[in-house]
Amino acid sequence: MQKVLRVRAPAKINLGLTVLGKRPDGFHEIESVMQQVSLSDSLLIEPISSKESLFLCTDPGLLSEENLVWKAAELLAKVTGRRLSGIKITLFKNIPVAAGLAGGSSDAAAVLRGLNSYWQLNLDQETLFEIGARLGSDVPYCLLGGTALARGRGEILKKLVPLPHYWVTLVLPAGVKISTADAYKSFNREMLGRPSLQKLLEAINNQDRQAIENWVAGELVNTLESAELPGIDSIRKLKTDLRRYGFKPVLSGSGPTLFMLSENYAGAISAARLAESLGADSYLCWTETNSGECFSYA
Repeated sequence: MQKVLRVRAPAKINLGLTVLGKRPDGFHEIESVMQQVSLSDSLLIEPISSKESLFLCTDPGLLSEENLVWKAAELLAKVTGRRLSGIKITLFKNIPVAAGLAGGSSDAAAVLRGLNSYWQLNLDQETLFEIGARLGSDVPYCLLGGTALARGRGEILKKLVPLPHYWVTLVLPAGVKISTADAYKSFNREMLGRPSLQKLLEAINNQDRQAIENWVAGELVNTLESAELPGIDSIRKLKTDLRRYGFKPVLSGSGPTLFMLSENYAGAISAARLAESLGADSYLCWTETNSGECFSYA
């Protein structure tokens, strides 16, 4: 009997994000430093006796053929000439949805990585990147993981020196969800090209903690913070309240998640407790250097 496979699908944060302009294909040209964190979904791929395939999810609201897990499986089967039958894929959801953490993209990357192993396709990383880019702009990064500079619409990647280890406190204003497409439609066009990521890249390359922390303490590290969307006032108020207590929250991706870096657990848990007292949801995790692993079980 074929083995059961479990695959991790880690979330990401954007240490910096600059929108450069709109492309002819309708996407936006960006530069972003992306960082993998330990908060993750997981997928279980296992054989079933039926000739059909089955997709299950612990979040019933995500159980549809529009889910990127299903789309990734279908696309990989089509590209490689495999039949998508005789397998069950179960998604165990932990990453908040529509939160700027690339949860759906990471799930898609996990499917590509997992089925590549499960079906013994032996596709190389470049091929998986090409397939992943057809599913979403963040999927290639989620296949790569670690610390990376993303360009183009997010599919042109350069591996960076790993970020020094940090605890990460993720904070979400209760009840706020933001569409990535809406965020890109409504940001302030006068902010194009801002911020410059050069100081952040130098800080990471030099492993300079103080410079990294100075960067995240800046007023603008993400162009999309200028977007005008429902719920953005709640995010701005939460950010102001956290800064009042000495924390340095940063918007990840299109939001609404804010993240804070701490060198120790005490700082991270203090940030989480404060966020909870302000009515927000919080998640405690840490930075990682590896992409999601595959684990086999007999």
